[in-house]
Amino acid sequence: MDKFRISINTGLKLVVWGIPLGLTLRLIQMNLFFDFDTGFYTGPGAALAWLGLLLPAAMAGAGAWCFYKNAGAFMPRDRGMARGPGIFAGFSGGVLLVMGLYMLRDHLSRAATGFAEFETAVNPGLHLSLCVLCLVLGALHCFLAVCLCAGRDPFKKAPLLYLPGVAWGMAQLVAVYVFYARSSSTVENLYSLISSGLMLLALFYLSAALSGAGEPRALMRLYIFGGLSAVLTIPYDLSNIVLALRGTTYFGELPAIYALGRLSVCMFLLSFILSVYRTGVDKGLDGAKPERLAQ
Repeated sequence: MDKFRISINTGLKLVVWGIPLGLTLRLIQMNLFFDFDTGFYTGPGAALAWLGLLLPAAMAGAGAWCFYKNAGAFMPRDRGMARGPGIFAGFSGGVLLVMGLYMLRDHLSRAATGFAEFETAVNPGLHLSLCVLCLVLGALHCFLAVCLCAGRDPFKKAPLLYLPGVAWGMAQLVAVYVFYARSSSTVENLYSLISSGLMLLALFYLSAALSGAGEPRALMRLYIFGGLSAVLTIPYDLSNIVLALRGTTYFGELPAIYALGRLSVCMFLLSFILSVYRTGVDKGLDGAKPERLAQ
């Protein structure tokens, strides 16, 4: 029974298992029980939609409880960054750079012809802010990829280096709230809004952890909000990308390049969380009984 104890490791497994479960339920619901012309469910679509949202969220919530109960096992990471997330940082950086350039082209297209693909283009201030932040965060992630793969920690000399990630999270939350949380489906709106809010919180605590400001507590909260973000963002954005590749769209859907940008950032967050289990968790205290923690 020891392997079923309440531990950070158990919480991570709940989060990781919740992602394919949520993706499977959402793909079944969107492909078989969703009317793309009206944006409403058909047959058991409503029940499947709520199940696909709430069941993975409950698994991540149970994982968050595991993280909270083992807060004492989090510790400052060993000096030297883990190299694993470097690949995901590079992928995310490339996607964000493409997204930023695509948004810039869309802005110039609207100025010249009045036509734009992004709904955010009607608000030049928000559109350009998100565009610039995509370019800045993309360049930062590419830089991090090089540093991580080389085993270097750039946050020693620049503790607040990841603040653009927090700014990007705020901008994408505002953009989703204003322009893309307008589906006929309540579940679709909850997916987009809640996943965006959780990603912002995860990016905030990632920035705090990387800066070294209260790192153990910041890591614990990163695990909580990052895990919750992963089980909602990855199934939502990945399924929308699959639908877009099929040429299937619906009102209120995030543009495919936008969804890919969010997905890439979330994958980087998840890879960082998984790698930190090796560098920022005391395995002897993970899942330890309360009397042992008190000694």
